[in-house]
Amino acid sequence: MLGMAASQWRVRLRRSIALLSMITVAVVGFTLLTAAAVTARLDAGGTVEANFRPAYDILIRPTGSVLPLEQQRNLVQSGQLAGLRGGITVEQWHQIQNVPGVAVAAPVAVIGYVIRTVPVTVQLGADLDPAAERQVIKVQPTWVTDAGLSRIPDGAAYLYSTRNVLHQKQLSEMRSGEGVPPAEEVDPGGGRQPVCPVVQSVGERDFIDPTDLPGRSSLTCVGGPGSRDVFGNPVAPVVTLAWSVPFLMAAVDPAAEAALAGLDTAVTSGRYFTAGEQPAQRRLDGMPYPYDSLPILVADKPQLDAQLELQIQRLGGASVELVRAGTDNRGLRAALDGQPGTRVATRTVPIDGPYQDMVDRLRHPFQSGPDDMAVSNTLWLDRFWTVGPARTTPAGDGLRTEPVPYDLKIWGLGADAGDSGHPVPMEFADTGVRGAVAAHPNITAEHDIQPGDIAMPDVALDAVGTFDPSRVRLGGALSAVPMDTYFNPGAEGADDASRKALNGRRLEPNANVSGLLSQPPLMLTTMGALPVVFGPDGYGTKPEYPEYQLNRAAPISMVRVRLAGTVGMGAADRERVRLVAEQLARRTGLQVDITLGSSPTGVTVQYPAGKFGRPDLAVSEPWVKKGVAAVLVRAADRKSVLLSGLVLVVCALAVLNATNAATRARRTDLGVLACLGWSRRQLLQLLLTEITGIGLAAGVAGTLLAVPLAAAFGLDIGWLRALLAIPVALLLAVAAGLWPALRAARPDPAVAVRPAVSAPSARRRSPRRVTGLALSYLARTPGRAALGAGSLAIGVAALTMLLAITFAFRGAVVGTLLGEAIAVQARTVDYLAVAITIVLGIASVADVLFLGVSERSGELALLGAAGWHDGLLRRLVVTEAVAIGVLGGATGAGLGLGAAALFAGALTAPLVWCAATALTAGVAVSAVAATVPIAILRRLPIAQLLAEE
Repeated sequence: MLGMAASQWRVRLRRSIALLSMITVAVVGFTLLTAAAVTARLDAGGTVEANFRPAYDILIRPTGSVLPLEQQRNLVQSGQLAGLRGGITVEQWHQIQNVPGVAVAAPVAVIGYVIRTVPVTVQLGADLDPAAERQVIKVQPTWVTDAGLSRIPDGAAYLYSTRNVLHQKQLSEMRSGEGVPPAEEVDPGGGRQPVCPVVQSVGERDFIDPTDLPGRSSLTCVGGPGSRDVFGNPVAPVVTLAWSVPFLMAAVDPAAEAALAGLDTAVTSGRYFTAGEQPAQRRLDGMPYPYDSLPILVADKPQLDAQLELQIQRLGGASVELVRAGTDNRGLRAALDGQPGTRVATRTVPIDGPYQDMVDRLRHPFQSGPDDMAVSNTLWLDRFWTVGPARTTPAGDGLRTEPVPYDLKIWGLGADAGDSGHPVPMEFADTGVRGAVAAHPNITAEHDIQPGDIAMPDVALDAVGTFDPSRVRLGGALSAVPMDTYFNPGAEGADDASRKALNGRRLEPNANVSGLLSQPPLMLTTMGALPVVFGPDGYGTKPEYPEYQLNRAAPISMVRVRLAGTVGMGAADRERVRLVAEQLARRTGLQVDITLGSSPTGVTVQYPAGKFGRPDLAVSEPWVKKGVAAVLVRAADRKSVLLSGLVLVVCALAVLNATNAATRARRTDLGVLACLGWSRRQLLQLLLTEITGIGLAAGVAGTLLAVPLAAAFGLDIGWLRALLAIPVALLLAVAAGLWPALRAARPDPAVAVRPAVSAPSARRRSPRRVTGLALSYLARTPGRAALGAGSLAIGVAALTMLLAITFAFRGAVVGTLLGEAIAVQARTVDYLAVAITIVLGIASVADVLFLGVSERSGELALLGAAGWHDGLLRRLVVTEAVAIGVLGGATGAGLGLGAAALFAGALTAPLVWCAATALTAGVAVSAVAATVPIAILRRLPIAQLLAEE
């Protein structure tokens, strides 16, 4: 039997070599692909494992704080800390600490926003006209934020400058209760002219919206040498503006925060909190009762998008006369606002300098002079503010926020006094999307205050140190979880229009605390401060709605939990975390989320247009998708198996086609053997021996080729893995050749040896064009054409999916940062698999065409004798190839497009373009596959073939 099989290999040498080559290519490709896939899977596993454990393992939030979108898509919202009004009791926090397996339970209790103001002096000496005896300079401040999209004008500051002496009555000369009189300009002749009138009295009607522009304007007058202010200090041509910053304050546990985030190692000046630190009681001279001093740490860097732009103008001559004739400060400032001017300079002040000045004043509140108490007010915590969560509604696969109006006087009552102390950021005038804004003023306890005593708030801030948020342990970027206590990464544009509007920048938090993005707490205190703030004698609430009140019973907003010991990716470790999470939920009744194995993912949020230039924006907020790591590991395994299997499937189809053709060509030979007494079992054994021998040879060749090729590609493959090519080749050969062998061994011997005659057939319309003739040839052997088209379809479908992943999905298979990183690592392996699959598909199409030309050689010779030139015959074969390519390419592109659309959730234009590209590639490679059959056409012995016919 083996000798008979060997003789068949020699007789049909070309067919044997073709089968051997196809199987060898398949097993070599399979071996290299599995080695590369294992390497990529190990890299992916290493990336997942390195980013498997974030800063904390479990997040605990108040019941009812979870949005429906979080539940639907297995997400955890970020940036929500500022809008959480407590909900977890101190007792529940201690219950969490006592659960077995919990190593760290770090609470965060949001207190609210504390507004602090620092004076910003603008030197105008270089902007004065040296030739003018008197002049008025206008400084127009504009706050630039929202990545430059919002330009918010503030009240103008005016400077009246004269060369004459300005006489100002000194404070030491004034009687108690006497108002400050206006300055008098002393002319060279001794005449005196009152200038710069002051607001003599401020009644209740004068308290206005704190962002009202006329009320925020100011007028300053300076004179020549010898002029002094009310304190007796020499005057200079400067105006003073106010830079106000809202600090979000939160309480943390010093020991837990140090263990979880390393806050103690991030201190840059001063000291860290002591364990369990409580507020200290102190007393000022003249203050009849003590006050509570809250220990705080202040961030040494701003995390706000804010910039002050100053436009400096010289106003016309009429403005000087308005100042000299004006008798009412408010009316004078309003009149100056309408005066024309000439721009002389534009300056830009970034937030860094004023913020650092503010931090210094917080650290040393008694070293800044009288303006500290009058303007910046860095010591006393007389009130703070709270806001609610952003009001959202579902929109597509994301959210939409809507503008929320409220009374701006909640932030304070601005006075039209013409001074420079404006303790409310001008950004508050912009569109807000957070409601439930409430003020919480300090309620001073009943004290025996005597006439002449100083009545002050009984809570103050004691900045014991500063910290650098960038030095806090936030976890890896690929496994980041909400760490709103220290960091808000901002949001990038989610569509082309928004990305174009943002000009490549990110939308970041600003001073408008009712906006979409909230700043992290820039001011931290200890849990020991909560009784002072949330106690019954602490702070009240205005307006006095129940839903706005401080949550005195449950002041903690969230608890971050880290488990004891090492937590790996194994099933046992994941089960341990799940059991602890269940126990936490059962004991506390709170919302418990397992953040282990999570990764950031973008959630689209529609943000309404602002009042000062910012358009409607669609931004991608970095939320967290839970359980990404386990999904990625499973997906990597499935993808490796799928891509490796595609190579074998396509090769099996090609071998099946070739084996079927070979057995058909030997139909007469097998019939003769059957007439000589060979049983069907012996015929089947002969055919299987032939194909098994070819498979064994291909396996050995594949093993010998795989090892050096793996070394050339830098793949780690040993001889044991390479030897797997032999059984793979045998299984592939037997699986593909079994069905044709069974069919060939089954026919009746008499039928097999009977000469073929033309059987009567139904009358059909004869094809009149080359295209019709080519299609009729394919219709004769539909099974063979379907095999070739199917092989090509598999490669085109895989190519469509990879193009969609690369271009339509931007490489993010899972839609998270961790998933994107792993997709980038595996992309080379993916394309290697598709390349091998398409090469085998080309071989299959070429084999179909080759067999068709071989079996129709007599017909083609007849066509040549009838006058068909070589060009027409080549066109006939190419048309058959293109028809197979269109059939296989369209099928594969359709399957790939459907799978990609299912993955993306919608059929998009980029997906259609990817499918069209893959279809074009399929047709093109089919045309390339026609080169071998065309070469055979050139060597057809026409005379011999006609004689045989």
